[in-house]
Amino acid sequence: MARKKNSRQWARLRILCSAGLELMTVAQDAFLLVRELIPNTSSHLALRAEPGSKTGRPVPAAAPHAEQDAVLLNVVPPPQAYYFSDHADAPSAIHRGSPQSITAPLESGGLHYGDITLYRDQADPFEEADEEDLRRVANYFVHTLVNAGELEGGANGIVEDEAMLLATGDGQILYLSDAAGALLDQLAVQERQRFDRRTLPPFCMRLAESIVHGDRYPWLLPLGRLPMPGGVLEARAQWMSAAGAPRPVSPQAADQTVGVFMKFVVPLPLRIWRALGSVELSPQQAEVAFWMGVGGSREAARARVDVSEAVMRDCVKAVYEKFGCSSEAGLLEQLR
Repeated sequence: MARKKNSRQWARLRILCSAGLELMTVAQDAFLLVRELIPNTSSHLALRAEPGSKTGRPVPAAAPHAEQDAVLLNVVPPPQAYYFSDHADAPSAIHRGSPQSITAPLESGGLHYGDITLYRDQADPFEEADEEDLRRVANYFVHTLVNAGELEGGANGIVEDEAMLLATGDGQILYLSDAAGALLDQLAVQERQRFDRRTLPPFCMRLAESIVHGDRYPWLLPLGRLPMPGGVLEARAQWMSAAGAPRPVSPQAADQTVGVFMKFVVPLPLRIWRALGSVELSPQQAEVAFWMGVGGSREAARARVDVSEAVMRDCVKAVYEKFGCSSEAGLLEQLR
């Protein structure tokens, strides 16, 4: 059977992986595209860290098995490693290395960042063309890893959910809202840990420690950001009184109540990228529309897209027509 080129889907994946966002934030959307490009049942992404590597994600001194060449690490801010799967487990009858699974490493500059693995729970095995396509996906993912954070203001976005919890200074949870529990359950899967709902997970515990032991950890702030599938988890910690008002630190800080307030934010570039999926655009038109939305003007797109002025003019005109608007302001209103 001849393979479809899927040029539009490849273009959408390339744009998403060039948006300056963290790989874990875009993984969920990216794997939906990968499933169309390389039909599969389950997609797994495991990011790794190499001891002593200059990846910006050094292995902490207390990391388990740090003597190994490469280890999967628990996520403790700043983030060390991540795990994402769009399926709870690989199909039970399929094992990595079988004809129903393919893996591509995420490598650049001699560093091994992690692996992508796809599984199929059907009779048809993966083909050589599928492996080639997965290597292409891996190249896009490596670009995302290396260039994360390059967009100024890329962390700004729309707050989709807000949540809170209360805990003692030593990490015992006193109150957990449903929304907070759902966010932390999702975080536990990403960290490959178990969240028992009685004690703070590492991400929240680090925030609490930053105010309980401020003299011991002066370089930490009671604020944290953690990339998650589909968005970013932002959290802050503060002292709480019985009535819910902030209270000052005391020598018995570990026995007092800490409030952790969380927000799940969809970054603006991701929101814009998703909006582009509502209309059928050519790869070039999609790229122009995306950078217009992110940068706020045609000039911003012109600086990012290497096309002539005539081609840019035609693309902008086509984008306006397909979104039913006639100006930059009208387009931005729909995209943002």
